[in-house]
Amino acid sequence: MITRRSLAACLGLAALPGGAGAQNYPSRPVRVIVPFAPGAATDILSRLMAQQYSDALGQPFVAENRTGANGGIAAELVAKGPKDGSMILTGTFSTHASNPHIYARTPYDAVADFAPVTLIATVPQLLVVNPATGIASVAALRAAAAARPGSITAATGGLGSSQHLSAVLFERAAGVRFDTIHYARGFATVVPDLLENRVNLTFGDPLALLPMVREGKLRPLAVTSESRSHLLPDVPTLAELGLPGATSLTWYGLFVAAGTDPAIVARLGDAAQGAIRRPEVASRIRELGANPVGNSPAEFGAFQRAEFQRWGEVIRAEGIRAE
Repeated sequence: MITRRSLAACLGLAALPGGAGAQNYPSRPVRVIVPFAPGAATDILSRLMAQQYSDALGQPFVAENRTGANGGIAAELVAKGPKDGSMILTGTFSTHASNPHIYARTPYDAVADFAPVTLIATVPQLLVVNPATGIASVAALRAAAAARPGSITAATGGLGSSQHLSAVLFERAAGVRFDTIHYARGFATVVPDLLENRVNLTFGDPLALLPMVREGKLRPLAVTSESRSHLLPDVPTLAELGLPGATSLTWYGLFVAAGTDPAIVARLGDAAQGAIRRPEVASRIRELGANPVGNSPAEFGAFQRAEFQRWGEVIRAEGIRAE
């Protein structure tokens, strides 16, 4: 016979983190939802983490690309999906820090609709110029831009892209303005014009720009991270050059839907942190030009909320809106 006391005890046990459902997680394959196309850094990191989860937790974790709306389709899928850890989103700077402020409507709340799991990695932006500009330093760039406002052209991979927002931070910190040109088809279309000096500078992924830097086709001036990039250790940070306000990062992290059992979130977080600390995994992340992190759900949540607030303030102040 079930008494009121025994029923209450059963219900209390079910509500506690670490109940039977969490202890048995995962009991079936898990989908890792990737917001961008195969071959991109987001995709590579997602597949790396999916394999680590499969090895650690004994069930297949399968990466699935859901592209569109600059990551919004994938983010919405997970935000509105099951709250049982059966879907994990590889969220990014775009999906969880900048897009919600740039677009008039996003079909998810970047903070309230997700439970953070871990920050996989961060990536700085590399400021490069065409050597034909004659600009050899950040100081020279600032002087040229100040002397002839709007005469220096800055190329980006699109309105609100990481390249665009890095350029905006630089302008604000340095007190200058560029003639900013947005390439609607993405960053790959920037490079030919940059190499021909039809546009003068850009901020971009260090790994993507590294071959052209090594060949002398582009000149690196600075990185946007707080510390120097391991790919280009001789290139200073903007903070070192007197522009700490221009420091910024792109990043990749794992999220599940809000309302997922905290014990499941903790299990996923522990497994991810353990994987990222492994030398071979950390080394693979560094090969992509990224810095491995692997922090706790609480730490990642604090980081994401700070990024969301910071970029919201910048985007609103600059009036950056996508139609």
